[in-house]
Amino acid sequence: MGLSACVITLNEEANIAKCLESVSFADEIVVVDSFSTDQTVEIARRFTKKLVQREFTGFSEQKNAALELTTQDWVLVIDADEVVSNELAQEIKQVISNFPPSQGSVGEGFPCYIGYRIPRLTSFLGREMRHCGWYPDYQLRLARRDKARFPTRLVHETMVVDGPVGTLRGNLIHNSYPSLEEYTRKMVLYARAAARQKYLEGRRFRLTDLLVRPILSFVKMYMWKQGFRDGLHGLVLSVLTGCSTALRYAMLWELERNATRESRKYGNSEAD
Repeated sequence: MGLSACVITLNEEANIAKCLESVSFADEIVVVDSFSTDQTVEIARRFTKKLVQREFTGFSEQKNAALELTTQDWVLVIDADEVVSNELAQEIKQVISNFPPSQGSVGEGFPCYIGYRIPRLTSFLGREMRHCGWYPDYQLRLARRDKARFPTRLVHETMVVDGPVGTLRGNLIHNSYPSLEEYTRKMVLYARAAARQKYLEGRRFRLTDLLVRPILSFVKMYMWKQGFRDGLHGLVLSVLTGCSTALRYAMLWELERNATRESRKYGNSEAD
């Protein structure tokens, strides 16, 4: 049994070295880069020779392309701004070395897991957020290669596997938001993608989305998910999450508005 670690990149020179160093225990590292213009490729090549460049067509497509390049029995998919903790690395090695379980199998009380969820610990402005609903934030990232895939989505792509899934204890460290500038940049990108995903799925804008949902998002994160226990960081994050929710639905409204204009435009053209 062997392990392939997969990472997709685009201008990640600030993160990629720590990321790839943390998966150096893998038998193979695969990097799919979207033509970075910084030093990402040069840094990545210090850790692996298996690096290909591919035009970005979507997060799901990029990760599926990385999976297709792997050759080992197990795959670990992580993002460039994530780091595998030492505890998690030991767990992963143990899972692989003990597969299949020596006692029993599926249906006999000893599940033969072919995928594992991993708790993710995310930092916001330098603080590890253990509340706000951000932890443990389980992510399905480790799986048997022949059983894993990423269904097509514009945002929040999630691996799915054909079989039972277990849970590990070691943390995946997520260093995603070192500054408010970086957070707001990603907030706009994710809000736009989420709005388009909703539109493609047939979801349409309602006024209550803009009036109520942002407030509910803040209350849920700060009160129900106990964001107040993360101090001022928790308050700022909860407020920004409410703003992100408002932006997402405002963008959904804009998509509908533009689509209606285009429809009327072409309708008038046909009439002429």
